[in-house]
Amino acid sequence: MVSAVIRRTVIWLLALALLLCAPQARADLLDEAWKRGNDAYFRGDFAGAIAAYEQLDRQNVASRDLYYNLGVAHFRQGSLGRAIWSFERALEVDADDEDARFNLAQARKLAERRVLDKIESAEREPLWIRVVTFFTASTETWIFVGVYLGCFVLLFLRRRAANDSRAALTAGAAILGTGALLAGVLLLGRMNLDRIPFGIVLPDTVAVKEGADTGYRTSFEVHAGLRVRVLDRDQDWVRVRLANGLEGWLRAEDVGRL
Repeated sequence: MVSAVIRRTVIWLLALALLLCAPQARADLLDEAWKRGNDAYFRGDFAGAIAAYEQLDRQNVASRDLYYNLGVAHFRQGSLGRAIWSFERALEVDADDEDARFNLAQARKLAERRVLDKIESAEREPLWIRVVTFFTASTETWIFVGVYLGCFVLLFLRRRAANDSRAALTAGAAILGTGALLAGVLLLGRMNLDRIPFGIVLPDTVAVKEGADTGYRTSFEVHAGLRVRVLDRDQDWVRVRLANGLEGWLRAEDVGRL
């Protein structure tokens, strides 16, 4: 009886020790992968850097630097789809990262040059998406806050201004109020856009099927870096929609989710 109690106590203590050590062990593993990836990255071993960085990615490490370095490494390897996906992810973490934005534009230009049989309007986002993404989310927020507060400042000043100044202050408040309304609409559009699941086509060229199986007929082909909307999933396949409305099925592994 006593030995059984001791055994259970020892097992409990070992389990507790493992739980306490697990976070430190994971941190050490991630640090080692970071160091290995960075060392390979700076000596130009981009294949080695990708292997280490993807190990971090599989551990759900969300980092602008991780995605940016992955993008550069994939770009150097000629994998434009994965480079574009990585730069897009870096911008999701930090929309003001100008280096990632510049490299994304360069990777997209190079990917477009490789495509000989482009699908009409496949690259062009709907008008409302282009409108709500014209500014970054942080810029839209500051615009809204600025015009909203400015409107109330003018209304406050109007109450204390002389009669001959009230008309101008009223007009200014009305203009800023309209601006606040429009900026609010942009922010609501941004929030709606953030709820839409998008993905990036990863292979250089891949056939889009009519159904979730290789036996289905090919509807059309898409190319690396194309941004698609993810509509549904069926085991290892996802149904996607292009900006021009075309739909079809791709293997899930061929679409990098954003």
